[in-house]
Amino acid sequence: MGCDITRRGLPETQVRRSIFGLQEFRPSMVVAARRSRRWLDQPQNVPFRRALYLIHLWLGIATGLYILMISLSGSAVVFRRELTRWLMPPDGSFDTGYPLTLRIVEWLVDLHNNLLAGSVGRDINGVFAILLMVMVLTGAVVWWPGRRRWARSMIVLPPSRTRRFFWHLHSAAGLWGFVLLFGWAITGIYFAFPEPFEWFFNAFDDDPTDFQRPGEGILLLLIDWHFGRFGGLGVRILWVILGLLPALLFCTGFVVWWKRIRMGQAEGGRFEGRVR
Repeated sequence: MGCDITRRGLPETQVRRSIFGLQEFRPSMVVAARRSRRWLDQPQNVPFRRALYLIHLWLGIATGLYILMISLSGSAVVFRRELTRWLMPPDGSFDTGYPLTLRIVEWLVDLHNNLLAGSVGRDINGVFAILLMVMVLTGAVVWWPGRRRWARSMIVLPPSRTRRFFWHLHSAAGLWGFVLLFGWAITGIYFAFPEPFEWFFNAFDDDPTDFQRPGEGILLLLIDWHFGRFGGLGVRILWVILGLLPALLFCTGFVVWWKRIRMGQAEGGRFEGRVR
C-alpha cells in the first residue's frame, strides 16, 4: 500500500498511494518545491532575486542625485505654511518686499514640485516617482535574507560589531520605511499623472464632486500623509526627519556599492549582483 507505483506510458511520473487516493508527483513539482525552499532559505542564490537586485542597484545609482535633491527639499518645506503665517504682515501686504526667507522657501517648493520647470518638471517628477515605486518594491524583495536571518536583518548592529554596517543600515531603514516610501511614490505619481486615478474613480462613480468615491478617500489621506498634514507639531517635526530617509538610503546604498567596486578591483574580479 505504501510502495511507489510507476504507470506505463508515464515514465517521468511517480505515483504514490495515500489515504486520499493516487497523487502524482511530476519532476516539475519537485523543481518548484526546491526553488521555493531555496527562496526561503538561500534567496541569495536565486537568479530572479539577483536580477531584481541589479534593477534596484542601477536605478538607485541612476536616480541618486534626484532622490537626494527631492528628499532634502521635501524636508525643508514641511513648515512652509507655518513660516508663511509667521512672516505674513497683519494686512497681508509686503510693502518692503517679499521676505528673503519666504522667497527661499517658495523656490524650494517649486524645486520639489516642478523641478523649476513648470508642467514639464512635474511630469519628470512623475516618471521618477514611478522609478521610486520600482525601487521600493524590488528593495522589499531583495531585503528578504532567508528564514534563519530575517529577524537579524530588521535591526542595525553598531559598526564595532559588523563589517557590513552600511548594508545593514540600508536594509533595515528601507524595510521600516517601506510604507512611507510607498505612499510618497504613489502620491508623487498622482501629482504628475492624476488622469489614471480619475479614470479609476470614475469607473465606479462619475460624479467628480462626490468625495466618497471608492479609493478617493484613501488617496486624500495619502496626500495628507505625503505632506505630514495630520497630527500636530510633533508630526511635522517627525516628517522633517523622516523626509531625509530617501537621502539616507541613497547615501548608504552608494557606500555599499562603492565598497564592492573597490573590493572587486582589489581582488582583480568583477562586480556581481549578489548580496549576502
